[in-house]
Amino acid sequence: MQISTETITDSQTGETFTIDNRNFNDCVAYQIQYLKDKASSIILEYAPEHKQRNAALGLLSQQETDYIKNIIDSNRQLYQTLENQILAITWDGQESTKTVACDSVQNIIWP
Repeated sequence: MQISTETITDSQTGETFTIDNRNFNDCVAYQIQYLKDKASSIILEYAPEHKQRNAALGLLSQQETDYIKNIIDSNRQLYQTLENQILAITWDGQESTKTVACDSVQNIIWP
């Protein structure tokens, strides 16, 4: 996916133009995947899969199990909130508004 802009200068006037090569739908898909990957990596950092399995099997203390559930739930909720913010951004299909729409999507990042 191309999520970049290109700057060109008119050789006659010296005026600089920025061309936005991004595709709005690609920006949305990319940002959602970025957030999903970020949520997964944080969950796995604090609650690795083996600990999640042990908690599900009842092999951990209630305190450890609650900690794992809280890590998973809080990151899922944050991911869902950010995904909903991205999906709420719309683009009217006009080239003149594409940059603002794509920038709005890409400005939603993991805190």
